[in-house]
Amino acid sequence: MKLTGYSDRWSVRPGEEITFHVHSVTPDYEAQLVRLIHGDENPRGPGFKETEVASSLDGRHAGVARTIRKGSYGLVPHAMPEGSFSLDTWIWPTLPGPGRQGIVVWTAASGAPAFGLFLAADGHLEVGGEGLAPLRAPQPLDRREWVRVMIEVDRGKGAVALTIEPKRWSPAYPAPLRIAAEMRVPPGDGHLLFAAGGMETIAEGARAIEVYNGKIARPRVLAPDGALLAGWDFFRLAGTAEIAGFARAHDGHTVNRPARLMTGPGWPGATNATTPLPETHDAIHFHDDDVADVGWPVSHRWTVPAGLRSGVYALRLRSGDAEDHLPFFVCPPRGEGAPLAVLMPTMSYLAYANESLDVRDGVQVSPLQNMNITPERYRYVAENGLKSLYDTHRDGSGIAYGSRRRPIVDFRPRARCRTFDAPHQFAADLHLIEWLTAKGYAFDVITDDLLDAEGDAALAPHRVVVTGSHPEYWTARMLDARDAWLDAGGRLLYLGGNGFYWVTGVAEDQPDVIEVRRYAGTRTWAGAPGEETVSVTGERGGLWRDRGRPPNDRVGIAFTGQGFDRGVPFRRTEASFSPDYAWIFAGVDGEVVGAGPSLVLNHGAAGFEIDKADVGNGTPPHAVVLASSERFTDAYWSAIECFPQINPWMGGSDQRSGIQADILFMHGPNGGAVFSAGSIIWSATLSAANHDSDTARVTRNVIDAFLGGPLPGAPQA
Repeated sequence: MKLTGYSDRWSVRPGEEITFHVHSVTPDYEAQLVRLIHGDENPRGPGFKETEVASSLDGRHAGVARTIRKGSYGLVPHAMPEGSFSLDTWIWPTLPGPGRQGIVVWTAASGAPAFGLFLAADGHLEVGGEGLAPLRAPQPLDRREWVRVMIEVDRGKGAVALTIEPKRWSPAYPAPLRIAAEMRVPPGDGHLLFAAGGMETIAEGARAIEVYNGKIARPRVLAPDGALLAGWDFFRLAGTAEIAGFARAHDGHTVNRPARLMTGPGWPGATNATTPLPETHDAIHFHDDDVADVGWPVSHRWTVPAGLRSGVYALRLRSGDAEDHLPFFVCPPRGEGAPLAVLMPTMSYLAYANESLDVRDGVQVSPLQNMNITPERYRYVAENGLKSLYDTHRDGSGIAYGSRRRPIVDFRPRARCRTFDAPHQFAADLHLIEWLTAKGYAFDVITDDLLDAEGDAALAPHRVVVTGSHPEYWTARMLDARDAWLDAGGRLLYLGGNGFYWVTGVAEDQPDVIEVRRYAGTRTWAGAPGEETVSVTGERGGLWRDRGRPPNDRVGIAFTGQGFDRGVPFRRTEASFSPDYAWIFAGVDGEVVGAGPSLVLNHGAAGFEIDKADVGNGTPPHAVVLASSERFTDAYWSAIECFPQINPWMGGSDQRSGIQADILFMHGPNGGAVFSAGSIIWSATLSAANHDSDTARVTRNVIDAFLGGPLPGAPQA
């Protein structure tokens, strides 16, 4: 890419500083602060809208091309023993090649590999270092199999021995193998590396080379008599980027967030549960395409001035024909706020960041699919290890960690999802921002980031909160804050689908990093058995539904299915015409709602990912379904968790599939209430008919009533 970058934070209040980190292949570029209103350039909608805002950021600036240092590894300031010693470790390689990979390596002061254990491109283990003829194992290792490896260094004899002992019998190694060779091991005056073969220095700082794909567990350094000289416990401090040493070992740290709390050679062990234990979950899984922080220098610093209106902003970058936006959110001062707020689902933006979902062999997952959208951006993503939590690593394992401190090509106002060639996540949520702006509503913007960090205090100033279109990823602190605010009388409009779904963890030591473990639910990859624990929090991952906190409990509806061809309208229920609820549909004629055009999937207010009520899964008895979707096509399929077994009626055209979107209303404590629209594409219909579509009228009716006094039909105290 010619021009891109990122900001150090997405949520900022007046008086707080934000930094921007820019990559430009041209010698200079123009920067301009803008307020974003609408990004979708679909000619059937309002078009692209932004307003320039004067700031100290504006003007031309020198450009510098930046490099992304990908690949995770561990670094310990622990020199190689001066005398004879042994290195004892367990390894689980996943993807040899294309070049050599370092597994446990001591470096020289220059960063070059002095001595250690390597995996050759052809899968054979090698022992050696800079200028040393390697001692090479006769057979390649099996992939994804645990092997215990010991290297013995006899400095007096100038010899090295390698012992290989697979955990499970293998024809390649039917018995432990020991080979030896003459080798004068140089003294180590550098560091110990896990999962890298050496270090080099570039403009952005130190970069690992020869990065390993696979797991490492239980590394130990022993004296010739077997006494422990140093060891590293990969189970301890697994929720952080730190590595815990014991005996006389120095502590270290990991770079680019490799996967922690992974099953090791002791798994499953003498346990009848999957709870992580020191003897079963003491491995780290490293990848050569992990990226947590690209570490680019600061290009711009800016303090948000007092009085700047809360909203969606971006630093717009331009150079020649290249343009990019680095979005961020200006939130109201702490403890202050307008009665109405939009909760931007930044956790979900981060989970989907750079979603690639590469399809091969002409596979068409949607009739609207277009894999040729901004191909240069997605090449940049693939080449630099920037993919989303929906994608997989090069070795086939699922990506479980996502970070803000990197370029994110789809966290952009004009972004379009390649699966169905329309806005999704951030760009789709600008549909709502534009409609509220066009209707003259005074509103604040708040974010998942603030909700997780500040709890219900982030919601307290606001009487009414409107969600984005796809608030899917929620932490426990966010759920607790939402529930406390609702119990205090908050009024929520859930204008989306597939919300409050995945258990999400935020790293305490690196709050820019989130983690998700997938083992159940509707997903694009599944973790290995025993690896469902979120390392940064220690909690069970997966679905909130499986943790006893289904979305139905507080918003009445939950994910039921998805499809990508076309939306459908809703048909009102008899209850919607009663005096207690008819106000919601004031100005709407007839029984059908949302049959008009949509900026996502072209037609209908119900579609893409949809939610419905289900008393058996937690929908409160007092919740009222006001409308339900008409039948979908067989391009829609039921959510996996909705059926206990595979069956022939999981397509959208079969009523038995249960694929349905519901519009729901329910009263809450202390005058509170919830309105749920049941569809991701609801907001994509608001701008139709000059911002006065039937879905727009429903949304306006609910917001206006929620901002007012007691609601019709509210229970009497």
